[in-house]
Amino acid sequence: MSISDPLHTTVLPSHGGNALTRAVQSSLPFAPGLKGWEQIAACRGIDSSVFFPDDEDDKAEVAKQICHGCSVATPCLEYAIAVREKEGVWGGATQRERRSIIRRRRRAVASQKALRETETKNER
Repeated sequence: MSISDPLHTTVLPSHGGNALTRAVQSSLPFAPGLKGWEQIAACRGIDSSVFFPDDEDDKAEVAKQICHGCSVATPCLEYAIAVREKEGVWGGATQRERRSIIRRRRRAVASQKALRETETKNER
């Protein structure tokens, strides 16, 4: 099988109930690029609408469950943060959660910088 061959992949239906137990087959893979980690991600082959719900805050739980068991969730999340991905669930985090991570990291860097500056002043 080559990368250009259609895949038999899982697509989660959008109607109510436990979507994980009612998966159906599709030949449309969810692989928005050819980065190495995407080729082994748990989301590969799952309908992208699961990861790009209309209302991320209310409908992201299925995507988060899939990401939770994924071996490449961390590189996926770091990629989304690095490119400032504005839509969807990446690495188990919604857009709002990724913005929060970015803010926390900026604050941590600023605190470390201030601490170093204070230490430098005290050494003089």
